[in-house]
Amino acid sequence: MRKACMALGLTLLAPAAYSAPLVDIYAGAYSWNAELSGTVSSGGDDISFDRDLDFDKTRENVLYIGLEHPIPVLPNVRLRHSEISDSARNTLSRQISFGGETFNVSDTVSSSYDLEMTDLTLYYSPLNNWVKLDLGLNVRRLEAEFNIASTTESARESASETIPMLHLAARGNLPFSGFYAGGEVNVVSYDGSKLQDTNVYLGWTSDFLLGVQVGYNRLDLELDDVSDLDSDFSLKGPYLALTFTF
Repeated sequence: MRKACMALGLTLLAPAAYSAPLVDIYAGAYSWNAELSGTVSSGGDDISFDRDLDFDKTRENVLYIGLEHPIPVLPNVRLRHSEISDSARNTLSRQISFGGETFNVSDTVSSSYDLEMTDLTLYYSPLNNWVKLDLGLNVRRLEAEFNIASTTESARESASETIPMLHLAARGNLPFSGFYAGGEVNVVSYDGSKLQDTNVYLGWTSDFLLGVQVGYNRLDLELDDVSDLDSDFSLKGPYLALTFTF
């Protein structure tokens, strides 16, 4: 549903961009092939995603749309939505506890997680010529769910959190027609929890609105007793994006 709304937003906003030449609208979509590592826990020892549960690579789908304008007192804005989910099945080599349930050695367990993040980024561009610098605030709505089940036991924990982060991005034009390179970081640390989202990329924009972008994204998320859920994990890997500039 959210993807459909964003796609509809692209359709509705594109004509407005042509009628307001000082307004830039940009958008993109990509699937991120990410490697998952780290731990999760709820009322027990840390459970390793890879060693205990046999999670490996996962795929994240990302959509974003942004608007930049020449009004000095108002920030530029970007909306981004990402979804990450995966499932795994493994035979335990040790006893683990999660959500008040105990899973024993040699139990075959099925596990799954679902992580959704919606970002609203408000930023200013104090430098904007062949090099562009963005500074601002990124507010992320994070919703996470984790499940473990065997033939006799099952446990489920979820967490919801709204997280404000510092937003910093830079982008520079390369001496080749349409090519550019850049990077972005969104970061916050509070009450034992930490979130850092880092992205570096190389892109090309054509004369016909469309472009492509290749990059490397890393997400580090540490939650300390958020809705009875603790986690310390990272997702990292390359991506290929299709971009639009109106």
